[in-house]
Amino acid sequence: MALGARAGARLARLLRAPARRFAASKHPIQEAKDPSKRRILELALVRHGQSEGNVAYSKSVHGDSSMYSGKFLDRHSSLWRLTDRGRGEAVEAGAWLRDRCAPFDAFYTSEFLRAMETAALLGMDGAQWHTETNCRERDWGALDLLPKGGEDPEEDQRRRRHGLYFAPSGGESLASVIIRVDLILAYLNGRYPGRRVLMVCHGELMWAFRLRFEKLNQIQYRDMADVARGDERIHNGSVLRFSRQDPASGAIHDHFRFMQLATPWHADEAKRRPQWRTFRPNSYSNGELLDLVNRFPRYYEGSLSDPPDEPDS
Repeated sequence: MALGARAGARLARLLRAPARRFAASKHPIQEAKDPSKRRILELALVRHGQSEGNVAYSKSVHGDSSMYSGKFLDRHSSLWRLTDRGRGEAVEAGAWLRDRCAPFDAFYTSEFLRAMETAALLGMDGAQWHTETNCRERDWGALDLLPKGGEDPEEDQRRRRHGLYFAPSGGESLASVIIRVDLILAYLNGRYPGRRVLMVCHGELMWAFRLRFEKLNQIQYRDMADVARGDERIHNGSVLRFSRQDPASGAIHDHFRFMQLATPWHADEAKRRPQWRTFRPNSYSNGELLDLVNRFPRYYEGSLSDPPDEPDS
């Protein structure tokens, strides 16, 4: 009987608990007005180290497509491993993170092998990694496992014409990858508000994060094509950090305002130890919108004729 009484009392407490929790939430509107409490504080993205696929494609650029044969073509690109150089890049990225970043609260990685291998080799003490499908590389569809120059010429023309919206046959556009970024952010913001998250992923996904945070449009994306191959290039083993916390004052903002892109293995000191940059999501006045639009001349400036008047019945 005593056991039954205790069990009954416990059940009663459990039944009352939701009511107490609900009653304690006295200011739901006030909480909704405080978005900073529902956002991660910092997101550090690491591009995987050099992979077998990176080497194969790089060789094909210089006319050697010999790797695109045999067992290499029997594996999906998600199963590419790191090269020795790639493993070294991962180790250097880990040392850079441990030396310059506050401890991370959560660890995520793409489930592609090259990202998982990089994550493990970062050597982050006590890390418990979560593999996440949405962190995967952009799907290149029919272009996957093709050497440089192996694509149909018409496909290359489509790439140049469509820009941000180019989707290879059976693959994803970068615009579609941004949708995955939104899903990732919604999950992380809900689960780790005010925390620091480390994620190992891929270059195209990292560009999608930039497009989302900086609110870059398709015209700016086209403009950045040359810059992306130079000063803003995301190399294998690069680290891209976004933070709401001012690195100088420590003040915390409601939205991400600070960005840092580093390549720890690079010979250039400015690439290894870059300064934080301040950014604001782009917005436009009426005139600025028209300035962007007017960069593309109209091909047809007339108007369709008005339909003829219907005769009176």
